[in-house]
Amino acid sequence: MIKLGVSLYPEQETLEDIDSYLKMASKYGFEKVFTSMFSVLGTKEEIIKYFSDFCEIAHKYNMVVSGDCNAEFFNRIDATESDLTVFKEMGIDIIRMDFSYNDKRDAILINNSEGILIEMSTGFKDVILNAIKNGANKKKISTCHNFYPQRYTAPDLTVISEINDYWKSQDVSVAFFITSQEKGTHGPWPVSDGLCTIEDHRNLPIEVQLKHALSLKNIDEILIGNAYASEEEFKAIYKVMKEAYVNIPLKKELDFLVDYIPCGNITRIPFKINLAKDISNLEKEILFNYPTHADLGDCLNYMLRSRWTRFLYKNESIPERKTDKSVFTRGDVLVVNDNLKHYAGEIQIVLKDMIVDNQRNFLGRICEDEIMILNHIKANDVFTFIE
Repeated sequence: MIKLGVSLYPEQETLEDIDSYLKMASKYGFEKVFTSMFSVLGTKEEIIKYFSDFCEIAHKYNMVVSGDCNAEFFNRIDATESDLTVFKEMGIDIIRMDFSYNDKRDAILINNSEGILIEMSTGFKDVILNAIKNGANKKKISTCHNFYPQRYTAPDLTVISEINDYWKSQDVSVAFFITSQEKGTHGPWPVSDGLCTIEDHRNLPIEVQLKHALSLKNIDEILIGNAYASEEEFKAIYKVMKEAYVNIPLKKELDFLVDYIPCGNITRIPFKINLAKDISNLEKEILFNYPTHADLGDCLNYMLRSRWTRFLYKNESIPERKTDKSVFTRGDVLVVNDNLKHYAGEIQIVLKDMIVDNQRNFLGRICEDEIMILNHIKANDVFTFIE
């Protein structure tokens, strides 16, 4: 299951506000807080006191703390690659390195005796591989993408996905930023255009960003990059997670398909759908009551086919319903009707334009923001529908 996290920028927030925010975040299943350490001013003693209080709050809500650091901050608090005692005293669980030594010191840092996980940028490929060659324990390393406060500067999904695939192949975890759409949010600088890892997410509702990230299947942690996300956004994320990670027993009527139908612990994408006004109660039942829609992958061309519903509803009548559409377009959701009785009850999501015939009824349309997620639904990927 993907872990969830939030971000905080202490120089702009009071400890009281931080306590309130982390209390709310933990209530909705968030387990991690990312924070910028080098932006906090003061003496060594003042910095230690501040982050000790910060970590105490986070740990009170069972959240781990990832502190973003650089070389100058190490010097300010008298830390070295071989002595992270001061971080341990503050309660820091993860150090996200905003720099590297690019020599044997990286391995020393990663293998620290204080038990602090070292997180590096996903772009530090050579640095991390050299550290492993120099004896670094891979289990003590994680990676995290950057976020991009300036509009149009975040990378394309293709680039990010290739990086994710690489680190997954190396069994190194990957963290990824999405952005709150709440007005007045901030990051470490006075910029309010969102804090996301990929540009396509900058203007999307936060739950759509989450669904998209889930569909990629190569991300381990998702962090909200800006502060403060609203409680409504936390609720939306919680709802997606509740729908995405489920345990589904196989229906007895479909026991003979046990080798084909996903069951047990399932990760699925919950698509929001705008229903056709004249959809029947039976059609709603077929659409919503079957929990593990999936395509076998043998004909991923014009549509995604959820075939097994036709076995469950083979004795039901699904009369043809006329539609004003002349062409079904990408994102339309259909059910095969009685005019093609052998397949009646099969649910289909349109991927390419299809001429409307009399064999399929229009059930509704996936919300426009979520249609891009169809790019990542492959054979046996499970999906469901939410009205």
